[in-house]
Amino acid sequence: MRRLALILAGTQLLAGWPQTTPERTDLRRTSTVLEVRVFMDALHKQNPALVPYHPNGAPRATETGKPLLAWRLKGAGPDPLRVYVNANIHAGEVEGKEAIQLIVRELLQGKHPELRRNLDLVMMPAYNADGTDAQDPAIRPWQPNPTDSGVGRRENALGLDLNRDLMKAAAPNTRWLLAMLNDFDPAVVMDLHTTNGSTHGFHLTHGPACTLGADEGLLAFNRRMLVEVREQLKGEGMPTYDYGNFAPYRPTAEHPPTAWETYDAHPRLLTNYPALRNRLAVLSESYVYRSWPDRISDTRRFVLACLGWMVGHRSEIRTQIRGAQSRWMDGWAKGPMTLPLSAKLKQVERATFEWVDPIRDEQGRVVGEKGRTRLELPSFVGFEGGDFVAAPAGYLVDPAFSSTVLPLLQAHGLKVLKGSARPKNLAVLHFHETSRKVSPSAYQGVFTLELQGAWKTEPALKKLQLAWTPADLDRALYIPLDQPLGRLAFYLLDPRSSDSLVFWGAFHSALIRGDGMWGEPPRFPILAVGRGDATAVTSTPLPAPKAQE
Repeated sequence: MRRLALILAGTQLLAGWPQTTPERTDLRRTSTVLEVRVFMDALHKQNPALVPYHPNGAPRATETGKPLLAWRLKGAGPDPLRVYVNANIHAGEVEGKEAIQLIVRELLQGKHPELRRNLDLVMMPAYNADGTDAQDPAIRPWQPNPTDSGVGRRENALGLDLNRDLMKAAAPNTRWLLAMLNDFDPAVVMDLHTTNGSTHGFHLTHGPACTLGADEGLLAFNRRMLVEVREQLKGEGMPTYDYGNFAPYRPTAEHPPTAWETYDAHPRLLTNYPALRNRLAVLSESYVYRSWPDRISDTRRFVLACLGWMVGHRSEIRTQIRGAQSRWMDGWAKGPMTLPLSAKLKQVERATFEWVDPIRDEQGRVVGEKGRTRLELPSFVGFEGGDFVAAPAGYLVDPAFSSTVLPLLQAHGLKVLKGSARPKNLAVLHFHETSRKVSPSAYQGVFTLELQGAWKTEPALKKLQLAWTPADLDRALYIPLDQPLGRLAFYLLDPRSSDSLVFWGAFHSALIRGDGMWGEPPRFPILAVGRGDATAVTSTPLPAPKAQE
């Protein structure tokens, strides 16, 4: 087949093995969800070690009924490292979907024996199943695409970006992923994308978790992994660097680049979220302006390089994860833990970049270069926290919201107790709001709510506001922070968190009162439990709620 060697990067198909959709169609099409399933089922027939995977309690389909399909390939050796590889969360960025299929076939063919022996892999090639099948040649015309099929849509069928959904978990896809994290518990999560923006000289950019409030030691180790993979690939002739864009975003000869800046630190992003669970993450962004087969090949090479690094450092990975978990749990014995409410970019290094001044066609594709400029620029590829606050011992959630909030907290893997289990020798704290901002337009389907304020022992009562009674406190949900996922609990439940359930609208009926809501005001739906010298409270977590009809 024409240009097939670019995809396979020098490998050859063995007789009888299935072909991917790009291989079968001479690169004219990318895979649909059904075609991925057919290919993986054919691999299973060749080698039954590859099996379908579905996490306990997870949805099986999207809102429109598209199947959520993943496969597991257990390591052939003892005690393999668990890794999850995700692709097509943005279904117009299809290279990872195709690269995963190639890698699985190679592993089953006996290639990469160290990876096959020492990794336990779960892979989901078409995470955004609805977007995957909504293919159209008019989508993302600025990148060279398969001519017949085009590529899929960025968002799901409801118009939501699944890579902004990790905290609010509104989509079945996200709830599938959270169930996988609880069930499979990978040490590393990989998420495969394609860039949108700056014209640079790298074949691929990548990123570690850069998560607000995550363990600093684990974040540093996560970055070290990718720096070492970068140096390895550089020696092999494949230039890569931390994901980001030039500043200004669209430089010109009159306003050339002055810096390189990475993305944001919110845990709503799939690459950032695992760090709040004390796990590692890898973002892969193939370069949008390279050819379609090159983008597949580059993604394949990068994933294999990362997996190889993980195999060579699997004992250290486990040690780092245990260390992060211990630092959080042990820290409570030394006094209140502090966590940041904000983050700002920080310069990590100065690095050399090639700024490409492009020639584009009428669709925005790069068809030539006016020139390249080599620049040494400050590289802002990390974050530092700000607005640190002492974390409470835990939070109480109004029992009126149990039916909606309890399933969400349990989906995140959090231990949730009855309010009566709270430490009785610690004060119940009330939130005193000092300012608020409701977004002027909807973001991901939500008019978000940002709150500022502080926790105080006395109630912030309004006239005729519903009061908390002792019975209400005992019936509330109690979420202690001295649990392994306590960092995650803080950012979900503190009202000042810019990724909290307050931000994402879970409590809007109580917190945003408008025309027609003229009754007596409800109470603030979250309380904090003050930190003290109480011994740990041991109680049985609440059972999961029964399914609603």
